[in-house]
Amino acid sequence: MSGVNARMRTLRGKLALVRNGVGAATMPKDVTKLTLTYSFKGNDGHLGPRKFWRQYLPRLKYHNPDIPMEVIQKQVIGGPATLVIEFKGDRKETIDVQHRHESDIIKEVIQVTKAKQLPINPEDNRLANEYLEDKQKKLVGEANKMARRAAKKEQEKLESGVTA
Repeated sequence: MSGVNARMRTLRGKLALVRNGVGAATMPKDVTKLTLTYSFKGNDGHLGPRKFWRQYLPRLKYHNPDIPMEVIQKQVIGGPATLVIEFKGDRKETIDVQHRHESDIIKEVIQVTKAKQLPINPEDNRLANEYLEDKQKKLVGEANKMARRAAKKEQEKLESGVTA
């Protein structure tokens, strides 16, 4: 049963990261749709929009489930990267997100939509920190494991008399 507990701890930590942080905001009722368009490859300034999609869009969607959020990943390299925010009354705001950092994109989205940033829940903050610490420990453990394997292979080579 320890596998179930470990998976549950991981999922609770990931969910806490989605519920809190920059981008965990409620949008006003006049926002009707968000459309993010960028090139699938990170070339030509499309890395920021891709990171925005991976890090911040899940938080926005979690807190605003009624607002459709469409992501269009173009297969061609280059071209414009835009975020279109549609409001009631056929008003649209287009943000050029090409060559922009993902944190700058979310700040502008919150500013344009007048979204309200939600306060951080202390329990979620604790869960998220535990998850990030566990993740860091796993990375360190994997690096140590790889170093031990490399040392063992090197030792075996020396014992067998094979030189590189």
